[in-house]
Formats: sequence, structure tokens, C-alpha cells
Amino acid sequence: MCPFSISFLALVLAILLGLVDFAPARPRPNGETNYQRTVFFVGGQYVFNETSKSTYAVDQMYVEQLTPEHRVKQPYPLVFMYGGGLTGVTWLTTPDNRKGWASYFLEQGYLVYLVDITNVGRSSRPPSTQSYLANLVETAEQTFASPEKFVDSPIIYPQARLHTQWPGNGPRGDPAFETWYKGIGPNLVDNEKEEESSAAALCELVKQSGPSYLIGHSYTGIIMFVAADRCPDLIRGLFGVEPAAFPFELRADTYLQPTDTGAKMRDYRCASHVRVGKNTPGNVSCILQAAPAERLVNISKVPVAMSTAEASIHIVNAHCLAAYLWQSGVSLDWILLAERGIKGNGHFSFLEKNNLEIAEKVVLPWLQLQSGPKGHNHKKSEVARD
Repeated sequence: MCPFSISFLALVLAILLGLVDFAPARPRPNGETNYQRTVFFVGGQYVFNETSKSTYAVDQMYVEQLTPEHRVKQPYPLVFMYGGGLTGVTWLTTPDNRKGWASYFLEQGYLVYLVDITNVGRSSRPPSTQSYLANLVETAEQTFASPEKFVDSPIIYPQARLHTQWPGNGPRGDPAFETWYKGIGPNLVDNEKEEESSAAALCELVKQSGPSYLIGHSYTGIIMFVAADRCPDLIRGLFGVEPAAFPFELRADTYLQPTDTGAKMRDYRCASHVRVGKNTPGNVSCILQAAPAERLVNISKVPVAMSTAEASIHIVNAHCLAAYLWQSGVSLDWILLAERGIKGNGHFSFLEKNNLEIAEKVVLPWLQLQSGPKGHNHKKSEVARD
């Protein structure tokens, strides 16, 4: 008998015995989509330690590449980054184990990358590196998970009363809070090193993947702006979910200052600046560039959007970042979720009960707009609201 016949009979026997399954992959209980997963690292460098007389790698970035089960249908990948202290897993599922944004955008045909920024999570760090916990339990409870339960706290803002979308009761002891908070880890004390090394690694990633969108939440909003400044031609667009890049106040006494060739962290006290508006419990004044404003030359080449939720701590200061980007020549769409009929969200809107509604009605349409004819409607509201 010829080899082909033996192989054919072996296949028939395997089917009869149930050893070969032609059924499609089974859906996951929480609705998470099926995908192919590849893990690798980008960026980093080798350094020599004089004390130990040994060499080790630093500043590398952990990357998960998630490929749709059937095929990639969208032309540009999405690179997801997360807020301070978290890791890339935050995009997979919600704290109450529902489908996350990674699955949603895989279902739309996007190639998805989830990263752990340098020196955090699975990206590792040198043993001597100093770190700090970005979000203490009290901060997480009062400003993120359940601000509406702490309206008498001196750190709470009036809009906190509107928060209704957290997937649980909120404070510690709530299962959703426990799942979410116990995934929070430390960030580097040296934020500037963390931001610069992460931006360098992101630029290396998009060199490999091709032009991509960066989607950053909170703290990594700073990093996505720095990356866009370093390699604007490789970044298709930035979508900030409440990015933390407050103008002139990214870190103590610093801001992302325009220069002739890009942007650089500078001491704002040495720059020409003005304070606009007045401080109220629900709205802060802004430090902006004095006229004539300089341009963020490289970042202005990249379309930018940011979303702000009505019950988030960022509702009191997001107008400052919007005003600063506009005056610096950046193409910004500022999306207030409440004006889209999406209400009750806090700072972690992509994890809350209506997370998929936000992905479908806000983020996806913006991405589709950038991939087609450009028709930006850059929303400019009052810089200083009374």
C-alpha cells in the first residue's frame, strides 16, 4: 500500500476516534474573543554594573501581540497602554470578568498590542531601582472606584456624585475592587526615565508593526505624547482615555515644552506662561503658554483625541490639557462622554459597566475617521469655566 493511502486511513481513523476536532473554537464564558497570542520584548539596552562586575538588560518593554482568530481586517494596529501601576492585562477583561476592549477591537479586525511600560510588570527592572506605589487603597477607593461614596472627603470634587458605572459596590471588600486593585504594582520613582525609555521602546515597536494607533489611559497619556514627539511618522493617531499629561504640571514644576525640533521636559518657571481662569471645587485654573504660543512641532503632525467622563476626577482639569494642545498647534478632538449621552463614568471608563458602549460609540468611530478622509471637528470649549 502506498504512503498516501496509509496517511489517509490514519486520518479517517483519527476522526472516528475523536482525535481530530473540526469544530470552531468554543466561545469563552465571559464573552472574550478567541485570538492568537505572541509574546516578545522591544527596546532596552545592556549596562555594566561596576559593583557586581556583571552586565544586565534594562528598559526593555514586554509586548503581547493578539491576532484576530480569523484574519486582520483593519490596516493599522492598536497599541494599548494603561494607567499608573497597572499592566497590559487590564485591557483583556473587566474587574467583574466581562469582555474588555482588547476583545472588542479584535472582533472589529484590528491587530492588537498590549504592553507593560518599561520597568513595570513583566518588563522587569534592575534590582537596585527605586519604585513607589502610584495608587494607595484610599486613593483608589475615593477617586476611581467609588468617589460618590466619599463626597464629604476634602479631596472629592462635586461631579463625583454622578458616578454610577463602577461594576460593583466600589470600596475594598467589593469583589470587583479586590480583583482590580490587587493587580496594581509600583512605578519608578524616576518618572522621566520611565517615560523616556517607554517612549523609545514604543517607537521601536511601531517600527516593527508599521504605523499604529496608540491608546493610552491616565499616566501613559504622558508616554504616548512623548512617543509621538519622537517618531511621529510611525504613529497614525493618539487616543487618550483621560490622559494625565497636565500642561506645565506633568511632574512637579515641569511641562512638555515646545522646541524647534520637538518637545522636551523643562522647568516651567523658566518659561513664559500665564495662569488663566480661577479655581473652584469643580474646575481648576490653567497654566498656559503666554502669547505667542510655540508649537509642538512633531506632535502636531499626529491626530489626537481624548475622552473625559462626567464623574471623573479629570473633569476638573481636562480643559487645561485641551487648551494647551490647541494653542500648541495639535490636532485634538476633545470628547466629553456626557455630551454623547454616555453618563455616570469615572476615570476607568474602559473597565466600567458600559465599557463596550464607549468603545463602539466613541473610540471606534474616531479610529474609522482617521483611516478615511480627514474631517476633524476640533472641539474648543471655554478654557476657564466658572
